[in-house]
Amino acid sequence: MLSHLENEKLTRTGPGTPMGDTMRRYWIPALLSAELPEPDGAPIRVQLMGEKLVAFRDTTGRVGLLDEFCPHRQASMFWGVTRNAAFVACTTVGSSTLMVTAWT
Repeated sequence: MLSHLENEKLTRTGPGTPMGDTMRRYWIPALLSAELPEPDGAPIRVQLMGEKLVAFRDTTGRVGLLDEFCPHRQASMFWGVTRNAAFVACTTVGSSTLMVTAWT
């Protein structure tokens, strides 16, 4: 039987935990691409291992996934807009954009 400490070490998957660091080395399904709306449509909030993320489809139809919060002002990227293929613009920063890796 596992001790309380061993159980915590094996079951906690948040950022900076031993199991969280291990799990982040592998692909983890978040949602089906069919669940995402049309290109440039509204993004979808996703939570994986305690991290809040935003999934979206860019102008060309590719799927992207990024941290929910803008690194500039910590505004939710859920309210952002997609522009110019793989770019997401944070509405609170204005003209600033974040380049996002998108997968097909």
